[in-house]
Amino acid sequence: MISDTDPRRFPAAAAAVLALVAVSVAAAPAAPAATPAVNLATPTQLRSTLEKAGKALAKAEDALRGSDAGEVSLFLLRSDEYLEHFQAASGLEALVKALQEARAAAGVGDTTAAGEAAAADGPDLAEAAAAVRRARDLMTPVAEYTVLRQGAEAGHAALRAAGARDRPGFLAALDRLEAATLAPVLLARLREARDGISRGRLAMVRRDLKEGRAQVAAARRACDGLEYAGALSRASFALSVGSELLASDSVIAARDQIQKALRDLRRAAASAPVGQQATLEQARAEAAEVWKRSGRSSTAEAVKLADIARKVETVRLRQR
Repeated sequence: MISDTDPRRFPAAAAAVLALVAVSVAAAPAAPAATPAVNLATPTQLRSTLEKAGKALAKAEDALRGSDAGEVSLFLLRSDEYLEHFQAASGLEALVKALQEARAAAGVGDTTAAGEAAAADGPDLAEAAAAVRRARDLMTPVAEYTVLRQGAEAGHAALRAAGARDRPGFLAALDRLEAATLAPVLLARLREARDGISRGRLAMVRRDLKEGRAQVAAARRACDGLEYAGALSRASFALSVGSELLASDSVIAARDQIQKALRDLRRAAASAPVGQQATLEQARAEAAEVWKRSGRSSTAEAVKLADIARKVETVRLRQR
């Protein structure tokens, strides 16, 4: 099964992404590739794991309507096992660390004594480039939760700037790479979900069903936050690609991308914070109108779709 954000869905975009990745290998001094400590999941496997965690959590929510604390605890344990696997197989912690190391090596953000000493010696852009490579390699599992092409472009730009000893250019590209992943946001939601489940299980030990409901609700909000982040990323990606395909006469492929965006915008709006829900519903309505009129290539409709993509991306970047 091919993921919705897999560039194989649209050959033209795939060629662009693969070209960027290929060029980026030669853009900065070579460094040994990092070997992950665990087997990382494919994007489809990772999304399936989160769905299973959500289903187990839903069973715990149903069980909380009764009085069997043991049954609730069992479902919470099952949900946490899936989330634990998600945490390990996603590589999120390693991705966050790699981005931090890239910034620290460039002389920014490390307030430790070692970091200050390194800053005094000047930025090590070769090491910063190695950290970006590690981060780039770790982005594949979380492709369903990041903006794939933006990350590929930013990673290439960062490596090219490092090779040219262009520190401002490197930091600007690193900013874009971090914005493409929002890895700390994803990791925060994951930890919040697991913390909520842990507290919920403790409440079941005390047979405190009221507290259990509150903690399971907190875990649900965090899991929904992960789904929300993924839906926004996929919608932003599909809208941007759809706009380009529509402008280049690839009408059928463009309509396919717009349909994917519409599905993910519906998912995002369903779990969006109150302040963002109306914006996403409006974006979906506007995208649906473009889809209705996209039976043939149109520069005007492509521009409208690109504008919708920017609105969705603005909402995505507001996650904290």
